[in-house]
Amino acid sequence: MTNKQMNPESIDRIEHSTYTPLEKKYLKVQFVKVTLVYLGLMAVSLFLLCAEGFAYRYAATIIVECGLLVASVVNLLILPKAYNYKGFVIREHDITFRSGIIFPSVITVPFCKIQQVSVCQNPVTRLFGLYSVDLVNGAQLLATIRIPGLTEERADKVKALVIESIKNENK
Repeated sequence: MTNKQMNPESIDRIEHSTYTPLEKKYLKVQFVKVTLVYLGLMAVSLFLLCAEGFAYRYAATIIVECGLLVASVVNLLILPKAYNYKGFVIREHDITFRSGIIFPSVITVPFCKIQQVSVCQNPVTRLFGLYSVDLVNGAQLLATIRIPGLTEERADKVKALVIESIKNENK
Protein backbone atom coordinates (compact mmCIF):
# COMPACT_ATOMS: atom_id res chain seq x y z
CA MET A 1 0.00 0.00 0.00
CA THR A 2 1.28 3.45 -0.87
CA ASN A 3 0.52 6.86 0.52
CA LYS A 4 1.47 9.21 -2.32
CA GLN A 5 0.95 12.93 -2.11
CA MET A 6 -1.78 14.24 -4.44
CA ASN A 7 -1.82 17.49 -6.35
CA PRO A 8 -5.24 19.23 -5.99
CA GLU A 9 -5.05 20.55 -9.58
CA SER A 10 -4.71 17.04 -10.99
CA ILE A 11 -7.77 15.61 -9.21
CA ASP A 12 -10.77 14.93 -11.45
CA ARG A 13 -13.36 17.21 -9.81
CA ILE A 14 -17.03 16.23 -9.81
CA GLU A 15 -18.07 19.79 -10.73
CA HIS A 16 -16.41 19.31 -14.12
CA SER A 17 -18.21 16.05 -14.86
CA THR A 18 -20.92 15.78 -17.48
CA TYR A 19 -24.16 14.80 -15.75
CA THR A 20 -26.60 12.46 -17.43
CA PRO A 21 -30.02 14.16 -17.49
CA LEU A 22 -33.26 12.51 -16.45
CA GLU A 23 -36.02 11.61 -18.93
CA LYS A 24 -38.21 14.48 -20.21
CA LYS A 25 -41.34 12.68 -18.95
CA TYR A 26 -40.03 13.06 -15.40
CA LEU A 27 -40.87 16.78 -15.52
CA LYS A 28 -44.51 15.83 -16.14
CA VAL A 29 -44.32 13.44 -13.18
CA GLN A 30 -43.09 16.31 -11.00
CA PHE A 31 -45.93 18.57 -12.21
CA VAL A 32 -48.52 15.89 -11.38
CA LYS A 33 -47.02 15.26 -7.92
CA VAL A 34 -46.86 18.95 -7.00
CA THR A 35 -50.39 19.55 -8.27
CA LEU A 36 -51.78 16.61 -6.27
CA VAL A 37 -49.99 17.74 -3.09
CA TYR A 38 -51.28 21.29 -3.31
CA LEU A 39 -54.82 20.17 -4.20
CA GLY A 40 -54.73 17.90 -1.16
CA LEU A 41 -53.52 20.73 1.08
CA MET A 42 -56.22 23.03 -0.29
CA ALA A 43 -58.89 20.39 0.39
CA VAL A 44 -57.64 19.90 3.95
CA SER A 45 -57.63 23.65 4.59
CA LEU A 46 -61.37 23.72 3.79
CA PHE A 47 -61.91 22.00 7.14
CA LEU A 48 -61.39 25.44 8.70
CA LEU A 49 -64.96 26.14 7.60
CA CYS A 50 -66.17 23.41 9.98
CA ALA A 51 -64.79 25.21 13.03
CA GLU A 52 -67.99 26.96 14.12
CA GLY A 53 -66.38 28.41 17.23
CA PHE A 54 -63.80 30.23 15.11
CA ALA A 55 -65.16 33.69 14.28
CA TYR A 56 -62.82 34.40 11.37
CA ARG A 57 -63.04 31.01 9.70
CA TYR A 58 -64.09 32.39 6.30
CA ALA A 59 -61.30 34.96 6.20
CA ALA A 60 -58.75 32.41 7.45
CA THR A 61 -59.85 29.89 4.83
CA ILE A 62 -59.54 32.46 2.04
CA ILE A 63 -56.08 33.54 3.25
CA VAL A 64 -54.85 29.94 3.53
CA GLU A 65 -56.27 29.01 0.11
CA CYS A 66 -54.70 32.08 -1.54
CA GLY A 67 -51.36 31.37 0.16
CA LEU A 68 -51.41 27.77 -1.06
CA LEU A 69 -52.35 28.90 -4.57
CA VAL A 70 -49.42 31.35 -4.70
CA ALA A 71 -47.05 28.71 -3.29
CA SER A 72 -48.20 26.17 -5.88
CA VAL A 73 -47.70 28.60 -8.76
CA VAL A 74 -44.20 29.49 -7.54
CA ASN A 75 -43.37 25.80 -7.09
CA LEU A 76 -44.63 24.95 -10.59
CA LEU A 77 -42.56 27.79 -12.07
CA ILE A 78 -39.39 26.55 -10.34
CA LEU A 79 -39.86 22.89 -11.36
CA PRO A 80 -38.37 23.17 -14.89
CA LYS A 81 -35.20 24.77 -13.53
CA ALA A 82 -34.93 22.11 -10.83
CA TYR A 83 -35.45 19.39 -13.43
CA ASN A 84 -32.68 20.78 -15.63
CA TYR A 85 -30.23 20.74 -12.69
CA LYS A 86 -30.89 17.12 -11.70
CA GLY A 87 -28.60 14.46 -13.07
CA PHE A 88 -26.21 11.65 -12.27
CA VAL A 89 -22.66 10.63 -13.08
CA ILE A 90 -21.20 7.15 -12.92
CA ARG A 91 -17.43 7.24 -12.61
CA GLU A 92 -14.80 4.55 -12.17
CA HIS A 93 -15.13 4.23 -8.38
CA ASP A 94 -18.34 6.08 -7.44
CA ILE A 95 -21.75 7.35 -8.45
CA THR A 96 -22.96 10.92 -7.97
CA PHE A 97 -26.47 12.40 -8.00
CA ARG A 98 -27.20 16.12 -7.86
CA SER A 99 -30.48 17.90 -7.27
CA GLY A 100 -31.97 21.10 -5.90
CA ILE A 101 -31.60 24.66 -7.11
CA ILE A 102 -32.58 26.48 -3.94
CA PHE A 103 -30.81 24.01 -1.67
CA PRO A 104 -28.37 22.24 -4.00
CA SER A 105 -27.27 18.76 -3.06
CA VAL A 106 -24.52 16.64 -4.60
CA ILE A 107 -24.27 13.14 -3.16
CA THR A 108 -21.39 10.88 -4.11
CA VAL A 109 -21.20 7.30 -2.93
CA PRO A 110 -18.22 5.02 -3.57
CA PHE A 111 -19.20 1.62 -4.97
CA CYS A 112 -17.49 -0.14 -2.07
CA LYS A 113 -20.06 1.42 0.32
CA ILE A 114 -23.20 0.40 -1.60
CA GLN A 115 -25.06 -2.49 0.01
CA GLN A 116 -28.19 -2.75 -2.12
CA VAL A 117 -29.33 -1.66 -5.57
CA SER A 118 -33.00 -1.81 -6.56
CA VAL A 119 -35.27 -0.54 -9.32
CA CYS A 120 -38.72 0.68 -8.28
CA GLN A 121 -41.79 2.72 -9.26
CA ASN A 122 -44.55 4.60 -7.49
CA PRO A 123 -48.12 5.03 -8.79
CA VAL A 124 -47.44 8.35 -10.54
CA THR A 125 -44.23 7.22 -12.25
CA ARG A 126 -45.97 4.01 -13.31
CA LEU A 127 -48.46 6.11 -15.30
CA PHE A 128 -45.55 7.60 -17.26
CA GLY A 129 -43.53 4.38 -17.54
CA LEU A 130 -40.62 5.69 -15.47
CA TYR A 131 -38.50 4.00 -12.82
CA SER A 132 -36.00 5.01 -10.17
CA VAL A 133 -32.82 3.32 -9.01
CA ASP A 134 -32.32 3.19 -5.25
CA LEU A 135 -28.81 2.76 -3.85
CA VAL A 136 -28.52 1.92 -0.16
CA ASN A 137 -25.31 3.30 1.31
CA GLY A 138 -23.74 1.05 3.93
CA ALA A 139 -21.69 3.89 5.41
CA GLN A 140 -24.72 5.62 6.90
CA LEU A 141 -27.72 4.15 8.64
CA LEU A 142 -30.63 3.90 6.18
CA ALA A 143 -29.04 6.38 3.77
CA THR A 144 -30.20 5.97 0.19
CA ILE A 145 -29.67 7.72 -3.09
CA ARG A 146 -32.64 7.70 -5.42
CA ILE A 147 -32.04 8.39 -9.10
CA PRO A 148 -35.55 9.05 -10.44
CA GLY A 149 -36.95 9.57 -13.91
CA LEU A 150 -35.36 6.70 -15.84
CA THR A 151 -36.88 4.43 -18.46
CA GLU A 152 -36.99 0.74 -17.58
CA GLU A 153 -34.11 -0.04 -19.95
CA ARG A 154 -31.95 2.76 -18.62
CA ALA A 155 -32.72 1.89 -14.99
CA ASP A 156 -31.77 -1.73 -15.60
CA LYS A 157 -28.52 -0.63 -17.29
CA VAL A 158 -27.62 1.66 -14.37
CA LYS A 159 -28.40 -1.14 -11.90
CA ALA A 160 -26.29 -3.65 -13.85
CA LEU A 161 -23.41 -1.19 -14.17
CA VAL A 162 -23.45 -0.41 -10.45
CA ILE A 163 -23.59 -4.10 -9.51
CA GLU A 164 -20.70 -4.87 -11.87
CA SER A 165 -18.70 -1.96 -10.45
CA ILE A 166 -19.37 -3.19 -6.90
CA LYS A 167 -18.04 -6.62 -7.87
CA ASN A 168 -14.92 -5.05 -9.42
CA GLU A 169 -14.32 -2.88 -6.31
CA ASN A 170 -14.47 -5.91 -4.03
CA LYS A 171 -11.88 -7.91 -5.99
